Formats: sequence, structure tokens, C-alpha cells
Amino acid sequence: MKSKLKILDMLYGAEGYISGEELAGRLGVSRTAVWKQIQELVREGFVVEAKPRLGYKVVSYPDRLLPVMLRRGLATSVIGRDIYYYQRINSTNLMARSLAEKGAIEGSVVIAEEQVEGRGRCGRHWVSPQGVNILASVILRPRVLPHQVSWFAILGALSVADSIRRLTGLEVELRWPNEVLLNSRRVGGVLVEFDAELDRVDFVILGIGLNVNFDLAGSPELVGEATSLSYEAGVCVSRLALLRTLLEQIEGNYRLLGEGKFHLIAERWNNLCWHRDKWVHIAREGGGQGGFLRGIDDNGYLIISNVDGETRVPMDGDALVKEA
Repeated sequence: MKSKLKILDMLYGAEGYISGEELAGRLGVSRTAVWKQIQELVREGFVVEAKPRLGYKVVSYPDRLLPVMLRRGLATSVIGRDIYYYQRINSTNLMARSLAEKGAIEGSVVIAEEQVEGRGRCGRHWVSPQGVNILASVILRPRVLPHQVSWFAILGALSVADSIRRLTGLEVELRWPNEVLLNSRRVGGVLVEFDAELDRVDFVILGIGLNVNFDLAGSPELVGEATSLSYEAGVCVSRLALLRTLLEQIEGNYRLLGEGKFHLIAERWNNLCWHRDKWVHIAREGGGQGGFLRGIDDNGYLIISNVDGETRVPMDGDALVKEA
């Protein structure tokens, strides 16, 4: 597998053909071994042109989220410095947590074509077939206090919305705290996990699941509550281009939070808020309250208004907003 990816890396970065002899020499293997790896790439959907005395050249690529392909054209300086790619994994968030605990650098990204234990908020299962969606987790090491971590669900959802709108032009809405909607149906979600001490955050895992070319006909239990970008746009969407855009949006929004510009994040999220000016019930430990949700304020509180006036509710993981 490593030799195959190294060959792809060399072919992808080449301006023309690379001879089998050069590939074999750089890898320290035989030309026969190189040929076998090339055939494996062909079976996986890569179109490789081979010419006598010239060598090999990749002329067409499948919609795979391979690091060598993702990095080309990726306009980030922090997000994506290290990329961990898996064909199949239990959960990108679980892997990202393990890597973060072992010291993975900020901006590391874990990507999977399929995950078998995908999770949403409150332990919900996230269904995703192989090779059609975006399943990624980003490791961040922000200089924030533990109570500010809830901003990262907002940051993640807003970044997903930004990338969808930039690439497809579709109108997106955000449902507090972590859901991305198209036509009031869930197209994506964000799962934030973190490790912290009393006065500092060690790391934040920003996990994102996004239905891109998911054919919902095979999952009747999701019809009516979920959708996909390809269904809404009416065309197949490039996962590679979308993921590049998403990572760039995450970096831009993360920079805003690092500069303390919470008000800019709040303003943009409020403009896309699905709940805005709707009557909702906010359930929390020890009780709840109802009112019109006006959005979030610059300090990270939900703004609720009713006959008793306007109140601010902490935007923490315990608050559950439901439309009444």
C-alpha cells in the first residue's frame, strides 16, 4: 500500500512521463513490482497511460480523498499539515483523539472513505456508505478556556455551510448546535470532542460528516429527514474540491476565533440560523424554558425572548434546542 501511494505521489507531481526504471530506482524495488502497483491503481479507477521508452503518466483520477491529491491546490498554512488517510476505519474522531493524545500537530486531518462506528451528537449513529461522502476530523490546539469550546461546533457548522455555498451555490441553514440543513433536511453535522484541564484546553477534535454523493434510496429510514449535495444540486459533486474548500474555510474561521473576533462568527451564524425567530424550547439539566430564539451573542450565549423579556442561556453541551 505504501509503495502504491508513493508511486501515485511521484506520478501526480510529474509534468510528464516517468519511466518504470526511475520509479523502481527511487523506491528501491524492481520494475516488475512497479508494474504490479500500477495495475493496482488501474483497478482502483486511475487511468494510467504507458508508453514505451517514456514510462507512465496518470491522465485521470477517481474521486478519492488521497492526501497527494488533496494537497494539490490546498490553500492553507495550518489545516492539513499532516493528513492521515484510511480506506475504512471505526471513527475519524476516535483516531484523531488517539493521534492528538500522542502529540499530533495542530491542523492534522484524519480522513476516511468509510467509517463503521460513525457518531453524531448524543451518541447517534451516522450512516455513510464507502466513497460517497466526506468523513473527516481536524485536530486543533486552541488557546481558549474550556467553556469556550462550544464555539467550535458553531465554527465547524459555519465552515461546512461556507464551503457548500462557495462550491455549489446552494442555500444552507444551520440548526443549533451542530447540524447543516438543505431544504430543512440534514445534509451534514459536526461532532466536537476535547481534552482540557481547569484553565486550558489541550486539544479539540472537530469531526465533520457531510452527505455529498450519497444515494438515499438505499437508506429508506433517512428519507424525509436527510439529504445529500448531489440530490439537491442535481449533479455529482467533487468530494476532493469540496474537502479542499472546507479545510480552507475551517482555517479562515479558526483564525477569526484566534483573533478574538467572536462577534463575526456569531453574526454570520445568526444569518443562517434555521431556528431564528422561531418559538423553541431549551431543555437543560435542572429545567428548561421556552421563547423565540434570536440567535447567539458575542459571548456565546443563546438569546431567548418571551413575555418575561430577553434572557441569555449558556451555549453549552447540556442545552437542547427543539422547535415547539
